[in-house]
Amino acid sequence: MSDVDKLEGIMRRHAKIRKAPYRDMLSFFDYGHLPTSLQQFSKPFHTLAHSLVDALPDHPQKMIALQRLLEAKDASVRIAVASSIENREQTKLKIAKGYGSGQSAEEIYAGLKKDNPDTKLKLEQVEEYILLLQGEAEA
Repeated sequence: MSDVDKLEGIMRRHAKIRKAPYRDMLSFFDYGHLPTSLQQFSKPFHTLAHSLVDALPDHPQKMIALQRLLEAKDASVRIAVASSIENREQTKLKIAKGYGSGQSAEEIYAGLKKDNPDTKLKLEQVEEYILLLQGEAEA
């Protein structure tokens, strides 16, 4: 093992030791468990939290900074969740309006795709929701 390899190993161990008091707090910034659509809102906070722990000297305010950052991350993810619920409700309303005006599932789906080309909605989901609407109409 070369001297450079030894030095790099020592530096890695030292970095782990420096992060040890913050390990529990940093775990709250993990984002891999979130749906992909929410990871984009959480990942920057993860990166920033780790950067702060690495760059800032040890000080009682360091933990407070991480706590405030965690609050900001949680609020951002909650906004994204609320927004996705609102978007789903708007999509359901569009499907119901299309169904009420006599459009086929394919026509409704094409309109939804036109409005939002990046949607992950599938034709089968539109058809399933129309079946639910038909069941409600019969009840």
